Amino acid sequence: MTEPLLSVRGLTKDFQVGTIFSRRRVRAVNDVSFDLPAGRITALVGESGSGKSTIARCLARLEQPSAGQVLLDGQDILRTERRRVSRAYRRKVQMVFQDPFGSLNPVHRIEHFLTRALVLHGHSATPEALRELIKTVGLTEDMLQSYPHELSGGQRQRVSIARALAVEPRLVLADEPTSMLDVSVRVGVLNLMRRLRDERNIAMLYITHDLGSARYLADTTMVMFAGELVEGGDALAVMDAPAHPYTRLLLSAVPDPERAGGHDPVERAKHREAILNPMSCPYGDDGTCSRTEPVRHIVGEDDGQPHWVRCHLRAPASDIARRVLKATDRLDDEAPDAPDATEKAETTAA
Repeated sequence: MTEPLLSVRGLTKDFQVGTIFSRRRVRAVNDVSFDLPAGRITALVGESGSGKSTIARCLARLEQPSAGQVLLDGQDILRTERRRVSRAYRRKVQMVFQDPFGSLNPVHRIEHFLTRALVLHGHSATPEALRELIKTVGLTEDMLQSYPHELSGGQRQRVSIARALAVEPRLVLADEPTSMLDVSVRVGVLNLMRRLRDERNIAMLYITHDLGSARYLADTTMVMFAGELVEGGDALAVMDAPAHPYTRLLLSAVPDPERAGGHDPVERAKHREAILNPMSCPYGDDGTCSRTEPVRHIVGEDDGQPHWVRCHLRAPASDIARRVLKATDRLDDEAPDAPDATEKAETTAA
């Protein structure tokens, strides 16, 4: 494995909530560590509220982490640029937001967004440079004179990608870039990201809750739950042979045309019980299991990339995660009872 472009070590982020008289801290991200190598797309998947976007905002320095290290080319940015983020870091790390319309000022033409990005980072905003940028993302040069509301959602997202590419970044943080697009145009944006990876050797962190698009696009997949990483490895290995019960729970909710019937509520209940109240870990033969530390077990390897899973004995520390899983458990329990209630009513009426 080559040296990573960016490494994250022990990243933690707390938010203060409540009033001045009842202020408390909520931990959104807890002790997260991973590497982002150049020329590879890493997908960060998980349900809403798991902390995915918070990680991206911390790496983009839009949020200040509470603890941890962010190493870019081996240099700890959180230590060397503690208060003010340098323009050099902004140039190397760019972010594409979820809502393309909200990230583009509606009073300016597309030409303005690309010109401003080029000028701010010391590049020449010549007409040739603007035309090359807009063509790189699959748009025509006449769209430079368009306003954001005159473009489709997919075209606006391509403009957002072009704006990020204007400064020649080495890492792009894509925060659910296709979630607000029609299904018919999503694959076009995904193919664009893949082409940019291959042509420019850009590292990408692709944040999504769509496991299908993660499987299609990513080289590496990491699964996040309740602010912590629970599994990671080669994208196909994680999807085809999930090792953590939470990953299996996520995959069980993905529509599968080959699966007869709906979700198996009994099997899903077993997964939730294994997450909330773990009794054993199938990977603890080496004696490293722990209920208090996020121990990672290596369960396989693909093309030199380890497939790891967090020890099953470590239950989620977040009370919110427990309430969510228990609420889902009740919904699944109610599902098979509904026909019985109907049959009882019909029997009583007869």
